[in-house]
Amino acid sequence: MVTSSVINFDDFGLNAGQEARIANGYSGFNWSQAGVYSPDGSLPGYTATSGGTLAFIAEAGNLDVAGYEDAAAGSPFVMSREKPFDLLSADLSAAFRNGLSVTVTAYADEAGTISLGTTTFDLSQGAQSVAFDQTLFTGARRIEFNSNDGNASTLDYFGIDNLTVRDTVTVVNFDDIALLSGGESAVADGYAGFNWSGVGAYNPDGAIAGYDATTGSNIGFIAEAGGIEIAGYESHEAGTAAVITRDSAFTFVGGDFSAAFRNDLALTVRAFSDVEGNTLVGTAQLVINQGATSFSFADGVNVEGSFANISRLEFASNDGNASTIDYFGFDQLMFVI
Repeated sequence: MVTSSVINFDDFGLNAGQEARIANGYSGFNWSQAGVYSPDGSLPGYTATSGGTLAFIAEAGNLDVAGYEDAAAGSPFVMSREKPFDLLSADLSAAFRNGLSVTVTAYADEAGTISLGTTTFDLSQGAQSVAFDQTLFTGARRIEFNSNDGNASTLDYFGIDNLTVRDTVTVVNFDDIALLSGGESAVADGYAGFNWSGVGAYNPDGAIAGYDATTGSNIGFIAEAGGIEIAGYESHEAGTAAVITRDSAFTFVGGDFSAAFRNDLALTVRAFSDVEGNTLVGTAQLVINQGATSFSFADGVNVEGSFANISRLEFASNDGNASTIDYFGFDQLMFVI
């Protein structure tokens, strides 16, 4: 599984009553209108739930404050990064008054032009824990917290603690490849952001009972696993591993695997840090049966080394016996990219 990360802002080394701007790069994000503060009781609404420090929206009194020149006074608190993430939860506290409305918006791009979803919370003084709808706050590259009520005379400050995020998981299920029942095609380079060799997509029609599509109509499968060259897969040597590569590093989380023709099919999964496959960094030995079984490569079970930050993934089932047919299928392949 992909684990979540909790940002609690407690590593700034502030004394009680001190504040500081959050610099870009902290916890892997860029920050705007974002400060940290160590409550000393003078602002009773602020509540640090994790330790002695919380984050807060800067310049929420609509006045410019030295150190926060990155955005206009009254602008939203913003966190952003290039790598997609999911916003899971946070502890929010109104600094000066109950009933403070905070609108949170997720964007698919760092510039904030493609909205994914918006939600609004009414805050009170003292912390309240909020959870974010994962149909709206998944795959974000930018999150804005906005409390500006349009009244220049109000103080719209609020605090944030225990901000919980995780890397977005990309699921590849091959269901967007148009196939008739029983049809197949080679998976083209560029599909889902990866390059593919010896990989086909197939729409099971029941003729091969072992193949199991767990999400929709299609699966991926290893091509030419009978050791015979087949038209459409000329770039792949028959009987060799199915290969998935990407120029930028990725993490393989897991997937659903099904043996086409027999139970107890031995499957070797290898991870390499380079596209060419020179530096092996992770290996897993699986035994798969007809019908789908889910395997995780993030929990260390059946895994030697690591499947994180790799550039090449190989699935090999050739047992060296020319009389066997070593086909297998896969679905719900999960990656962090």
